[in-house]
Amino acid sequence: MEGYSVVRNMWLKFWNSSKGTFISPVPCSGVYGQEGKFNVWSMSVGVQAIVDGARLYPQELGPLVKPAVDAMMRYKSPQYKGFCAAENFGGNKDIYYDDDAQVAQALITAYEATGYKPYLDEGRELVRFLMGGWNQDDDVLKGGMLWHIERLYVNACTTAECAKAALALAKCIPSESSYYVEFAARCIRWQIDFLQDKGDKLIKDGCDRGSTSVNDTKWSYNTGTTISAAALLYSFTKDETWKQICDELVGAAIDTNTTLFDRDYGDHEKRYWRDPSYFIQLLFEGLADYVLVFGEDATHSERIKYQIHRHLVLFHKYMYDDKDGLYFMTFEPHRIPEKYELYRKEIGDKGCGVFGEDRQGGDGNPEDRPSCKTLIGSGSAARIWFQGTRVVTSM
Repeated sequence: MEGYSVVRNMWLKFWNSSKGTFISPVPCSGVYGQEGKFNVWSMSVGVQAIVDGARLYPQELGPLVKPAVDAMMRYKSPQYKGFCAAENFGGNKDIYYDDDAQVAQALITAYEATGYKPYLDEGRELVRFLMGGWNQDDDVLKGGMLWHIERLYVNACTTAECAKAALALAKCIPSESSYYVEFAARCIRWQIDFLQDKGDKLIKDGCDRGSTSVNDTKWSYNTGTTISAAALLYSFTKDETWKQICDELVGAAIDTNTTLFDRDYGDHEKRYWRDPSYFIQLLFEGLADYVLVFGEDATHSERIKYQIHRHLVLFHKYMYDDKDGLYFMTFEPHRIPEKYELYRKEIGDKGCGVFGEDRQGGDGNPEDRPSCKTLIGSGSAARIWFQGTRVVTSM
């Protein structure tokens, strides 16, 4: 029920019926312009949370699907067929393939939740657009997905998220499934060949087109989305190679010695994933996909359940705000001043900091500005609960 409650509170806080879209009452992360509208990445996560919830609570959340999807459709460029970072206007070419992959998945899930075929048609057209972002004619990288239609960065999140979107579409259109499965397999094979660290097995961020200089940053969602795609590829092909890839990635994602965790404490029971919730939600999804696809053959099943349970406990204890029923975005409790005293007593005196994206926008230092909630943080919180409870059914 917590996921449902978060979606409900997100809607009450951000939905503006007179403008027919989500509006922030204060300047915050993910907002552009003077009206308080959110960028398309925030929209995609918020809408995904709604359609995820509508599958579970069709009577309560089903009525929210159409207005939410209609608002997201304002970002579509009729010229390029992709979705722009801001609501579309003539000549807008600020189009990110990774954001659009999340839009595509939200549209396809909206179809699954409602049976309304135009959502599937829009998702299909968008996936076809995404496939055009494959990095062709690059003799150095030999593939990967471009991050943006006008930028040369080739990265992990886009590559795996586009694979996920293609596989979601393959499930809905069996007559075309082989086409999308082959594309997704090409994406994930490239990801493993070029961006997986052969030491700790995590996924690196990306590199510029035509370059071998890799950005070694390892975000949790890069590994999480790759797990999801590889698990779904196994479900289509039954090729054991995909399970082997999943086993390596999952083992790395739940290993408290890796950089996905805050390793400032020698006690491993005090180590938690350290990324913001908008990345962590995709790691939750990847781990849940792995457990449900492989069932009894999931090598790391019990360890996953343990980590998801302890992170859900952490999330509710430290990130939940009873003032509005929503959650802060950071997964580092010492960066929430409102919760620092509890953190100090229960985990350690690490020093109180601030996560800037959990504070209102404006001049001056983040620690001097009031806290706030965001659409992407609220959608991510709901998804953390929806995905987590696919694996852990009771708290």
